[in-house]
Amino acid sequence: MWEAMDTADLLAAWRDAVRAADMAERLAREAADRLHRADTDAAAAAEVAELARKAAGAAARAAERAAGVAAEAALLAEQLRAQAPDFDDAAAGARAAEVDARAAYDQSVIEDGNEPTA
Repeated sequence: MWEAMDTADLLAAWRDAVRAADMAERLAREAADRLHRADTDAAAAAEVAELARKAAGAAARAAERAAGVAAEAALLAEQLRAQAPDFDDAAAGARAAEVDARAAYDQSVIEDGNEPTA
């Protein structure tokens, strides 16, 4: 069954076995390193996914708030447009009151004989 091996054959077989063991050890280390990197990458990907989920929620809330503010602004603008004629009338009235006040002042200066001082 067993064939007799001389010393050179035994030494060659031993070297092959040592090389195979070294290669197996390097492959095992590489596999462990890759597993560690994959685990780290997976954890980082999970963290990024959670941050993206939170950012999406914040963006949705901001969009809802912006839509509400825009609706309020549109309503206020409509109300202001509806009041614009009142503002125009008030401005015209203020201008007329100014003209009347100036005329009354000028008249009182003339009647009192006082010249306005500059």
